[in-house]
Amino acid sequence: MATGHSIFHRFRFRMRRHGQEFVVLATGGRFRPLLLTGVIVLVVTQMVALSPAQLEENPSAPALIEPEALLQEESDTVATGIPKGKIPEYSVDEFDYVSTVESVKQWHLIAERAFLFNENKLVHARRVKAFLFDPDGKTTVVTGKEAKYFMNQRDLEIFGEVHAIFPDGFELTSEYLRYQPNERKIEIPVQHIVNGGGKQSDGQVIRFQSMGLDFAMAHSKIVLPKGVQFSLARPQPAAVPVAREHAPAPAPRLKEKEEVTTIQSDHCVIERDKQLAHFTMFSTRPLDTRFVRITQPTMISRSRRADLNYGDYTKILQYMTAHEDVLIKEVAETDDRLANSKPRKKQDSSEQHSLRYATSSRADFDSRRDIIVLSGFPQVYQDNDTVTGDVILLHRDTDIVEVENSNAFSQGN
Repeated sequence: MATGHSIFHRFRFRMRRHGQEFVVLATGGRFRPLLLTGVIVLVVTQMVALSPAQLEENPSAPALIEPEALLQEESDTVATGIPKGKIPEYSVDEFDYVSTVESVKQWHLIAERAFLFNENKLVHARRVKAFLFDPDGKTTVVTGKEAKYFMNQRDLEIFGEVHAIFPDGFELTSEYLRYQPNERKIEIPVQHIVNGGGKQSDGQVIRFQSMGLDFAMAHSKIVLPKGVQFSLARPQPAAVPVAREHAPAPAPRLKEKEEVTTIQSDHCVIERDKQLAHFTMFSTRPLDTRFVRITQPTMISRSRRADLNYGDYTKILQYMTAHEDVLIKEVAETDDRLANSKPRKKQDSSEQHSLRYATSSRADFDSRRDIIVLSGFPQVYQDNDTVTGDVILLHRDTDIVEVENSNAFSQGN
């Protein structure tokens, strides 16, 4: 052995199996070939004995999911703008996310499952329930089939069988809803039908249908932008049977009836904090069709504009007003109306078929006295009789007409 030379030296090599890398480091001298052969045999034996293949073949081990299984069925997707044929980077069951700005909650989304597309910065969720927070911290609850939002934005879109319940119990349904938290605004485009309504504390029931909706939470204002059908149902007390001496007990009191007012217009603005609704028509309409139409059980009316106060009707004197080019016509009473109204003044057989109609610039509907106050060149017509004056009070449950500064005349046959 030469002085200064070691009889030992080092060597290393790498081996891979099933994605694992083994590094072997050995030393040897003159018996290097035998040592090297022994080390290799030992390493190979360990690799075979400890191979992860046995674990992979274990039926109790978690199964691998093929990426294609994460592809969503496009035919079942109702949300728009979802990447087609693209595998999401993440799929999350029992998804729960809260959107906040400077620790202020904007909305909270819960979903059965959500898919995250990092490249598009998009989250698509299924079977969703969202909580929308207004400036006062009150919550509007919205459910739907699917939801979508962009990670770099705050707007939340909900698709399919959308049902929203507002803090006061007011509800609406549609196939789409978009919440813009920066403006605290709910928006439904005009291509979607919206149905809504709710019961007031005094028992009145509001229902409406429109094409689209805009709701500014901060101002408590709802805009129905197109094709509005609005109804207000007010309970009417039923007659109570009078007990008589030596007579059988009276029948139970009948259920209250509803008097329904229906209003049709192109456009409506509802001030929810004031309980006012304003109805108008599009200025682009021909003049002869530019009328808001009001229907009640015994009356139909048309005018250029109309306002409705749907507050507590027991405390409101004038609950509805028609403006400009007003036309009011009586219609035949239904059996339900007759059963729950005061009897009209008795008429002879020649007058029973005649129904009044009136024109004016303004008509105020008085719910407590059941009269209509006509002003602005009012005129009332019945058969060949015409009544004019400064102000006319039209009693709806009788044939009485009160006139200020009357100028009545009759035209002969």
